[in-house]
Amino acid sequence: MKYLYAFPEKCTGCRECTLACSLKFFGECNPKKAAISVIRDEFRRYEYPMICYQCEDPVCLKYCHQNAYEIVDGVVIRDDDRCIGCRMCAVLCPYNAISAIDGEIIKCDLCDGDPKCVKYCSTEAIQYLDETDELEARRKQMAERVLGIASD
Repeated sequence: MKYLYAFPEKCTGCRECTLACSLKFFGECNPKKAAISVIRDEFRRYEYPMICYQCEDPVCLKYCHQNAYEIVDGVVIRDDDRCIGCRMCAVLCPYNAISAIDGEIIKCDLCDGDPKCVKYCSTEAIQYLDETDELEARRKQMAERVLGIASD
């Protein structure tokens, strides 16, 4: 199984990943319309790409009243036909990986196995890799770290 991995130590905050994502989803270069975001902490001096961790027990799937989410080959997918745009998934996602813009719910679907954010990340701060035991531990550690940052 392949997953997206964030390497914040490589992120320069250029936001090319967000532009590539919004171009794929909406046909326009608008970082606010991307399924990925980059957090900047001026005081701690870091840039951090916020990605969907394709959770094993996803909150978006668990609490969607319309059953608009399902897991297909390890990827949490939203069914546009079932989704009513209530934004509950965006509110509840602990990683802030789902956004709602102009009535559209935006959630990473890994671009059907060819993530655009990875292709356009010139520093390799986002990578799409086969999971190993080491990478699985890293992914879970990064997810916990993000939760820790969010609660600070």
